[in-house]
Amino acid sequence: MASGMDFFGHQERARRATGRLVLLFALAVVAIAVCIHLAASLLVVVANEGSGGLWRGDVMLVTFLATTAVVLGGALFKTSQLAKGGTAVATLMGGRLVPVDPTDPKERMLRNLVEEMAIASGVPVPEIFVLDGEQGINAFAAGWTPADAAVAVTRGCLEQFDRDELQGVIAHEFSHVFHGDMRLNIRLMGVLFGIVCIATIGRIVVESVGRGARGSSGKGKGGVAGVVLFGIALVVIGWLGVLFARLIRAAVSRQREFLADASAVAYTRNPRGIGMALAKIGGIGSRLRSPHTEEASHLLFADGMRRFFGGAMASHPPIEERVERVLPGFRRQMQSAGSFVEAVNATPSPGLGAVSSLHVVGPRRVATDEILASIGEPQPEHVDAAREALNALPLELSSAVRDPRRAAALVHALLLDREPAVRQRQLQPLLTADPTAGHDALVLAGVIDSLPTNRRLPLFELAVPALRQLPSEARERLRRDARALAAADGRLQPFEFALLHTMERHVRLSNEPPPRPPGRPTALAQHGREVAIVVSTIAHLGAGDDDTAAATAFARARDALGVPQPLDLVPRQACGIEAMDSALTALHRVSPFGKRNLLAACAAAAAADGTVTVEEADVLRALAGLWDCPVPFVTGDTPAPAIA
Repeated sequence: MASGMDFFGHQERARRATGRLVLLFALAVVAIAVCIHLAASLLVVVANEGSGGLWRGDVMLVTFLATTAVVLGGALFKTSQLAKGGTAVATLMGGRLVPVDPTDPKERMLRNLVEEMAIASGVPVPEIFVLDGEQGINAFAAGWTPADAAVAVTRGCLEQFDRDELQGVIAHEFSHVFHGDMRLNIRLMGVLFGIVCIATIGRIVVESVGRGARGSSGKGKGGVAGVVLFGIALVVIGWLGVLFARLIRAAVSRQREFLADASAVAYTRNPRGIGMALAKIGGIGSRLRSPHTEEASHLLFADGMRRFFGGAMASHPPIEERVERVLPGFRRQMQSAGSFVEAVNATPSPGLGAVSSLHVVGPRRVATDEILASIGEPQPEHVDAAREALNALPLELSSAVRDPRRAAALVHALLLDREPAVRQRQLQPLLTADPTAGHDALVLAGVIDSLPTNRRLPLFELAVPALRQLPSEARERLRRDARALAAADGRLQPFEFALLHTMERHVRLSNEPPPRPPGRPTALAQHGREVAIVVSTIAHLGAGDDDTAAATAFARARDALGVPQPLDLVPRQACGIEAMDSALTALHRVSPFGKRNLLAACAAAAAADGTVTVEEADVLRALAGLWDCPVPFVTGDTPAPAIA
């Protein structure tokens, strides 16, 4: 079963869904304001003993402005609370960060599965949380972008699932990471909180005025009663607004759950894994105890609330329907089976068609469409290759990626040149500043030299969680030292470019907010200069010192862009790292389909000589990752040449 998904199409649909959400939110605010205006006008009429009308201009203006300020202010407040992305959501739900080197076997299995999926799909390993106090079976992914994503599971999820079932759930959550669902989910949390604020204010008015009335004399009790009635009206109106907000949320969330289930099957090639996970939820339940479950229910793998109005309020489709979609014939088996689990065991697995993947073994011909088709759609062979790469990792490196201090030395080692003279020149400042760190880098570099070339960037991505645990000043020093190491030979190599930009996006300083998704997207045609810089850099990297080859690569990329204005090759000296930094930031605002054309042009430039090397693939993966378009792990085992 294929996911049937086009990554860029899904991104565009998610963007449009956000636009519809804003429109529906605005309509909800207007409707709430009208209801509050009527309640306030009625209060004024009663206070004036029947004089005046319900549609008073002065009251209308005040109630509309006040309602807008409360709802919008509440939404912005909640959104700002979640500004740190997935970690903030997981902490709000009571999550505990899983250590980078856990001793609990269940947590070790969880981390291994998340690492496999991250490396296979081309994103650094996200933060991982466990909700220890939750025995219900559930999970979620949250964040604004893959750069600040977090994956969380309940303790019940860990205790009840085997490896295949947990893998299905993790694959489902990674689909939400890839396809832009997470940022829509956070916006939904903000919208719902803003509308709830109306009911909350009404409750506060009723309680505070009621307490004051009990201690006062009879004089003025009519006015107090009117205020209490207005407070009650606010509660009723607020909860009616919440009711409609939940309906909007349910409509937005359900179809995305079907798509994520289908993607999980495509990623793992194992429908029985996620099917059995859903079956166990059907038998045991997915309810959570957290007081924030209601506002976060649309993030969850399964509905975490008990619903009293049937499926209309549910944030997820019925479990039976989800299982039937991944295991056709399940409902028929349910007629005679005693439980969900028995029915899944009795349901034969569907036939799954052949899959394809980006596979680079040394230089290889790769069609541009093949690279684009793989974005956001890791296949089972990517997952298998990631698992094999992790299992084959030398003990020295496996230990280093889980220790913050040694992970920093690993970054230094990855950037050390293979030429002994250049390597010595790079090491000298490190050895002077910190002899231990310099020695660790030299030792780790010796181990890295024996690795297949295609495993260097995933090795760094594996170290990202440990690097995030470094103190902010150590992270700042690491980023500064990394740039100095890359510049030591006077030329930025493709792998150096990929590592530097990946690190600066995913290993942030304490004063750096996580990357936020762009607002209103811009057309690719508006960024001619930035496009020319990026594509020219790719062309020069692939052509070496051959300016003619660079011009040919740029011409092929220009043909793939599909933009009307002419673009010229930017000279090599103008394609420095500062120019690239500025261009990459500007191009992040491009629409999903514009990014597709941009990545097609970059791929065309890399493949202009008829081959794509592992290093060129690394650059493509880094660029795509910066624009939230993850390219899966480049499979194959190309051994690096030995140092003479």
